[in-house]
Amino acid sequence: MKSVCLAKSVLALALLLAHVIAWAQPTGLAVNSRGFTAEEDIHVLWRVDLSSGQVQRIGQTGFIDMEGLALDAEGTLYGADDETKTLVTVNVNSGFSSPVGGLRNNMGMPLAQPMDFGMTFTCDGELLVSSDTERSLFSASLDTGRLQRIGQAGSLGAPITDLASWGGQVYGIGQGLAGEDGMFTTDAPNLYRIDPVNGTAEFIGSLGEAVLPYANAGLAFDDAGNLWAITDRRANGIPDIESEILRIDLETGRAQKTADAALVGFESLAIAPPGGCEPDTGTLPDPEIIPAGNPLGLTIMALLMLMASWWTLYIRQR
Repeated sequence: MKSVCLAKSVLALALLLAHVIAWAQPTGLAVNSRGFTAEEDIHVLWRVDLSSGQVQRIGQTGFIDMEGLALDAEGTLYGADDETKTLVTVNVNSGFSSPVGGLRNNMGMPLAQPMDFGMTFTCDGELLVSSDTERSLFSASLDTGRLQRIGQAGSLGAPITDLASWGGQVYGIGQGLAGEDGMFTTDAPNLYRIDPVNGTAEFIGSLGEAVLPYANAGLAFDDAGNLWAITDRRANGIPDIESEILRIDLETGRAQKTADAALVGFESLAIAPPGGCEPDTGTLPDPEIIPAGNPLGLTIMALLMLMASWWTLYIRQR
């Protein structure tokens, strides 16, 4: 009888762990800068389940064209507002955003010039910013927000609409469609490798037939090194279509659809701080702290609980 009870207890804990692992899919942060929902649900920071497309509302950003989200090594979320050309920090609990340095229009770009920003943090803490309209790469000051061009104007040679970095590599996703007033032509729905020193882009491959037409997109790595994208879907005569969530192969550029998001207008994505980074030579890396609310943290916690419970039951049966 005791053995049966032990087996049932272990089975119950195993099922609990399986449930936690199933739930612990990657989630990302994204802002919908347009859409057909009520005005109070546009320009909002959302938590997006990348496997199902389900979204959880966090809160209004206070800016009306937020793009290019990125997390730094400490987990601070940054965003770029194209309407006011402002680099901001975003509260991940409320969505409320504050201009870096306390001033709007801090990026030093003309207000009337659309930029379509994308951005990512590198392992050395540099914030890289792309503009698909300028086809240029910039470095942003974290003190003032001001942009400094890397390379020459237009040196990317492609309309890079967002960036993501892993280790020493930086990747970019191209703008999918060009055009306006509901009429579009195919532009550059591709994956690129970005040279962060010279501000150039190298074509890796097309995203492929699985990707439906889109205008702009968000790009980010999860903490396991998987590359994800979320697209702002468009089609001729149909301006508002639910965003699409993709996983992208780094070697070929081919994308696989995982879900449709539950909202329209996502063109930004942040999932995790910079990953794949080498520790400083000659020093021990700081221990990684996994928040209890993090899906990976919950999985590890459940596994430890399962092991502890099994050991306790085993001792009692002896």
